Amino acid sequence: MIADSFEMKSIEKQSGHRTSVLMKMAAEAIAAQLQIDTVKTDRILIIAGKGNNGGDGLSVCRLLKDRKCKVYLAEGKPAGKESLEAFCKLSPSVFIQNSGIRKAIDEADVIIDAVYGFGYHGSLNPEIKKLFKYINAANAKVISIDINSGCEADSGHCDSAAIHSDITYALDCLKPFHLLQKDHQLFDSVCCLDLHLPHPEYTKWHEMDEDRFFLNFPQRKSNAYKGSNGKTLLIGGSGGMAGALGLNIIGAKTVGTAYLQAALPEEIYPILASRFLTTVFHPFTDKTYRNVLEPLVTEASAVGFGSGAVYMPHVSDCLDLVLQNSSSPIVLDAEALRLLKHNTYILRFAKAPVILTPHIGEFADLINQPAETIMDHKVEAVRQFARDYKVIVCLKGPHTVVASPAGDCYINQTGNQALATAGSGDLLTGIMTGILSLTRDVYTAAIMAVWLHGYLADLGTINHCMQTFDLESYPSLMNALFTRHNY
Repeated sequence: MIADSFEMKSIEKQSGHRTSVLMKMAAEAIAAQLQIDTVKTDRILIIAGKGNNGGDGLSVCRLLKDRKCKVYLAEGKPAGKESLEAFCKLSPSVFIQNSGIRKAIDEADVIIDAVYGFGYHGSLNPEIKKLFKYINAANAKVISIDINSGCEADSGHCDSAAIHSDITYALDCLKPFHLLQKDHQLFDSVCCLDLHLPHPEYTKWHEMDEDRFFLNFPQRKSNAYKGSNGKTLLIGGSGGMAGALGLNIIGAKTVGTAYLQAALPEEIYPILASRFLTTVFHPFTDKTYRNVLEPLVTEASAVGFGSGAVYMPHVSDCLDLVLQNSSSPIVLDAEALRLLKHNTYILRFAKAPVILTPHIGEFADLINQPAETIMDHKVEAVRQFARDYKVIVCLKGPHTVVASPAGDCYINQTGNQALATAGSGDLLTGIMTGILSLTRDVYTAAIMAVWLHGYLADLGTINHCMQTFDLESYPSLMNALFTRHNY
């Protein structure tokens, strides 16, 4: 399960346990895992904070008394009642004084980071920064308890001096921080320790895997015909950009779209028509675009718009036409997103759910903020935009974040650097538009598309190098996956 700091507080409260009992449960789970993850050593140094996370560290030290742990209080004497209780149960000889901390770090085989937990927000003070930087330069194995100190559990923000760990022990639930490892790269692995606390049936943090995907992906029925799942419509491409729409088509075909239509500028029609024989094409010119597009958009089960549309005639008018006439989900990508810069108000004219698929640069333009600022708080930035504009946002990246207007969030764990190539986003738009034609739950469909887009890259790079991975291999990769699940 995934829980943010607010949900974790609720879980702890609903457990009915006092903080001291929760601390004991956490310490026992940590101590047991330490026996697995560390060699027998008497040189364990615990860096403890003033709050509950520090109390967890002090309690661990008491349980590992045969390992002769040492403790350094990074912020002085514990403040909380339960932390103070754990503090009082330790012998004075266990504690390292300020003057000896660097020597203790140099001599430690294992350093346990128990300074800050999921309640941390803000920036580190200068003294703590110095301490953390020294720990990060040490040769010891570092284990962080719950959240690497210097990082926020929910937002993605990490101080530049945040502690790097070899292993991070997530207590009871994974937090959003743990799902953003490719962004911050502050731990090598994460281990979730089950504290057996009662979990709510519903959380705003969604998950996706192969089983969940096929639980939501409909099988083609024995009496199906080409229009059983409606019509998937892709609108895009322009002179010099035919490949973008081509990758849209490949994406839609990857998920088995039965009735696929593509509306495109007349000048690139011959290029794509000779490549994709089962797609129904609708070419248009600067004079016929409205007459061609309007009936198609009205009848479509899902619409993907914008990929490669840089030089499309009347592209801005085409976007307005899609937003005002479609009653089915709309996926906006590439040029459509650029048209929204300083014009996000037009999203209010949409009569159907809208899904935006920006990369970080496009999203920075949308909200008029530097990309670096967004990356530092990207989860909350995406969720806020989705709430404000009543759209679903898929912020593409190493961990694509999908947020809904209701505040639901998904942080994708599939995919690899093979997708860091031109055309990858166009492929995702096609996959997403195709899945939206097949499923009714728009938000779940967006998550499924993002997960599948990354998962097929993971499967594809098992036997193929990432450097030259071919995006056109997606249909064959999906065919093998469909076969495995008897589709």
